[in-house]
Amino acid sequence: MVTMINQMLLHGDESRFLAVLEEICAHMRAQPGFLSLRLHRSPDHPERWAMLADWSDAAAHRAAASAPGIRPAFARLRAEAHTAPQVYAPVPTPGAPAGDPLV
Repeated sequence: MVTMINQMLLHGDESRFLAVLEEICAHMRAQPGFLSLRLHRSPDHPERWAMLADWSDAAAHRAAASAPGIRPAFARLRAEAHTAPQVYAPVPTPGAPAGDPLV
């Protein structure tokens, strides 16, 4: 399993931002290898958002994110917010007892 974390800084219109996020999330949920998706917003800095999406593996995320039909939505998202997506793999937590789950 991998997690894509996309830190986003809203600089445009919030309603357009949310509309394109809805489109992107619907696309991603329908893709092979998709596991879950969460959207977070900073209570202290409401212009800061984070999307966390779990995937079966990095290849599944890469395939979903590179599908030709989703590229225009990504462009519209970047028109409303600075985005910084990155895929992460889980690692053991230092000091955690053996056998503890990674999450």
